[in-house]
Amino acid sequence: MQKKGFFGVTRRSDFTHRLSILFYSSILLPLILLFFGLGRYESPNSYVSPYVVFPEWFIWLLAISCVFVASLGVILYKKRIPDAKSQVLLRWKAQRFLRASSYRYTLPAFSGAFAGLGYFMTGQGEFAVVVVGILTLILLQRPTTKNACKELSLQNEEISLFRSEKTWA
Repeated sequence: MQKKGFFGVTRRSDFTHRLSILFYSSILLPLILLFFGLGRYESPNSYVSPYVVFPEWFIWLLAISCVFVASLGVILYKKRIPDAKSQVLLRWKAQRFLRASSYRYTLPAFSGAFAGLGYFMTGQGEFAVVVVGILTLILLQRPTTKNACKELSLQNEEISLFRSEKTWA
């Protein structure tokens, strides 16, 4: 019986499409908010006052918490991967890998969007640095089928089934 929902995959094409959706949607919102902030505060010969003014220590606290949440996503991913490796069927391994990857991409994306919103609202450069750092972290973890095979420690017959377009059992 095929499992329904976003994480229910039974073929390589489903797997790669859903992994790409997770990856690109996680980049989109922080990048948009960063560009809106840059457009607002970095315009030549114009001074725009920020919407909100916070003390410097509070800005640093928010920026550090954004970095912490982004790193928490990577830690939760690393914690979930052994569960995916231990599955018997390739379909279950791929589904568990997608669930683990959702932590890997959505938590850093959430904290990057929060930092981007902070930059847009306050104009503090610390938030822009955090957004760029989180986007770099996400881009360095770009998903590929080769990395998925390596992360899941697939055997030769599983790799050949993974790369084929046959339905996984």
